[in-house]
Amino acid sequence: MAFDRWVAENYERLWPELFDPAVLDPAVDLLAELAAGGPALEFGVGTGRLAIPLHRRGIAVHGIDVSAPMIAAMRGEIPATVGDFARVRAGDGYSLVYLVRNTITNLTTQDDQVAVFRNAAAHLAPGGRFVIENYVPELRRLPPGENTYLFTATPEHVGYEEYDLTRQIAVSHRR
Repeated sequence: MAFDRWVAENYERLWPELFDPAVLDPAVDLLAELAAGGPALEFGVGTGRLAIPLHRRGIAVHGIDVSAPMIAAMRGEIPATVGDFARVRAGDGYSLVYLVRNTITNLTTQDDQVAVFRNAAAHLAPGGRFVIENYVPELRRLPPGENTYLFTATPEHVGYEEYDLTRQIAVSHRR
């Protein structure tokens, strides 16, 4: 999926469940606790869904994202670097580096995913923490012989995943 200007401008409308305070507040609480007052770095910062409220709680936050339109949607509230979070550096000495909402799966090779862990380690202060959130594929929901799972259907968009069980790859589609 390309995180272009249209997606950036419509992100909250497309995924309103991610902005529900019942979802957002506990995540920000946890990240603030793990940052322990120190600076935080979000890999795949996007529109700042977590970074902005974390910043508003007094945590200095920086972001890295490959999508300039997603970063632009933050309107300068969070400093961010455009680039590949598996390789781009944005300083060091962070108490917390975090990567959420299955964003690591946007990197489709094991080498790129391993590079994320190396890059996180390079950004962290001694004793710092790397938090990563990822999903477990819904393979049990697939009927025998099927390889597609519909994970969302709203008047605004449809999302489904195609699984290549042999190669252990899932590709998400949104329309």
